[in-house]
This record gives sequence, structure tokens and C-alpha cells, in this order.
Amino acid sequence: MEKLVHKEALKTTTMFLCDSTIEAYFENYLTSEVKLLKEKLRGIGTLAGLKLFIKSDKDSIDKIITLLGISNEKFKRVVSWIRLNQGYTFESEWSNSKLRTELISNPSMMEEYCELFSSGYVSPKFSAIIPQFILYDFRIDNNTIERLNNDDYIRNLIKDKVTTNYNSKYRDLYQKKLDEKILKIVSGFGLEYKKMDIPGFLNKQLNLISFEGKQIIINSSFYLTTSSKQTEYYKDTIRPIVQDAKANKNTKVVNILDGAGWIARNADFKKVYRDCDFFLNLKTIDSLKIIIQEFFNIN
Repeated sequence: MEKLVHKEALKTTTMFLCDSTIEAYFENYLTSEVKLLKEKLRGIGTLAGLKLFIKSDKDSIDKIITLLGISNEKFKRVVSWIRLNQGYTFESEWSNSKLRTELISNPSMMEEYCELFSSGYVSPKFSAIIPQFILYDFRIDNNTIERLNNDDYIRNLIKDKVTTNYNSKYRDLYQKKLDEKILKIVSGFGLEYKKMDIPGFLNKQLNLISFEGKQIIINSSFYLTTSSKQTEYYKDTIRPIVQDAKANKNTKVVNILDGAGWIARNADFKKVYRDCDFFLNLKTIDSLKIIIQEFFNIN
């Protein structure tokens, strides 16, 4: 069997999956979180209300930075910046829950961070150590509170926080669909089939089909959005496997890519496409039957 041509590989890519259960789950989650966030944050317009909220809600820090539109990574950097500039012993960054614990146990620190949240953008204390560009969003004023009346605004803020989880759900669904198809094909030939963990990639495995001293290695990946992990996937997984396989005539490599994220990372897509004996995707996976028959010489 000839390798699927690059043009057809792109043309037959499954860009997105749509699952009613996943969509319903996130729709219900967003609806309930919008309502909850609006109710919880109503009183933070005063310092007393802000302190009470931090003390009473275990996820208060997450909710505050969500309302302010500040990414979790940026917020962690700011917290670390403040700690270093004030002479705190620094071994690692604090999680938001750790910061909350520290605020509750230290009244002076609580005052300090409530000032950061409510008026950090005009506070000389913070502008002396943090660039204004970064401080700009640290404000709780009438405009901030007014955002709580805009469900779409709140929804989009929350949506940004759950995008990774949303993508993971679809990645898992894709892998389940693909594995079911591969298992059905392999079982039809009665071949040995197993999955192996890929070092450095959590919850990622490759498929191995064996018969009489020969083997077919199947790598698969699905990305809805782009990630630096895609380049790492090629360098750390695909390239080493292919280099080993080239020295072994009894091994063939099948690479499988799907998802809009792979189309967007065209350079990485081309490398993964290039470095394999055969290239397939969810829509062309039935061709694995022919690969098995020809390579293992079975009917």
C-alpha cells in the first residue's frame, strides 16, 4: 500500500468532533458558574466585603482574578514579584489556595492584597515594584462591579478558564473512537495488540501490533488548538521511534494526526507526516487492514 499523499492527509483530517454529552456538560457548567459568580462577588466593592469574601469562599482568589480578567499565570507572577520584593523566603510559587490560607492567617497581608485587588493600579506601593501595564487590571471599581450585570462577559471569562478541560474531553473522545476502530481491525486478524505509555506525555500511549517477529507502531494525536507540546511530540516521540525503526526492517511506523490544531501547526504536521511509513487519520483508518495484510503477509 502506498502512503496517503499529503494533500489527501490534509483534506481528510477530522478538524472537530461534536458530542452532545460534552456540549451539554459545559453548557450547564457555564450557566451555573455564571450565576454563582455573580451572587458571590456582589459584595466585593468594599474592603470589608472583599475580606469577607476571601475568608468565606475557598475559591475566592480564582473568582476575583476571573472577574478582573487576569490570567492565573500572570497573577502568580505578580504574587511572586511582591513576595521577592518584600524579602519573603522564596522556594516556589504559591497556588491560589495557598495564598488564601496565608491571607486568612496574616491580617496585614490580607490588607495588602485587598489593596492590590481593589486599587493596585493606582497604589504607589505596588506601582513602585510592578509595571503599570501589568497593574492596570488590578482594580475593583464601579465599572468592575457593573460587569456582573453582563452574563456574556462573565461567561467568556469562565470559558477561558475551562478551555483546556474542554479540549481534553474531546481529545479523550477522539482517542476512544480511534482505539475502538484499531482494536476491531486487529481483532479481526487475531494479532497481538497492546498499548504503551509515551515517556513525558501524561495520558498518552502508542499502539503496538505484533506478529511473528514483526511489529507495527501506531502513534496518534488530536489537537483542537495549537500547543508547543505538538513540537515536543515530534521531537521526543516521533523522531526517536522513526530513527529506531529505520534500522529494523521488521518494524513499520504509522502516524495518525487529526484536529484543527494540527492543521494550524503546518510545519509540525509536515514533520510527523514525513517521518513514518504510512500516514492515516480517523477517516482513513480502515486502510490499516491493508497495511496489516501486506506487511504481515496474511489474509
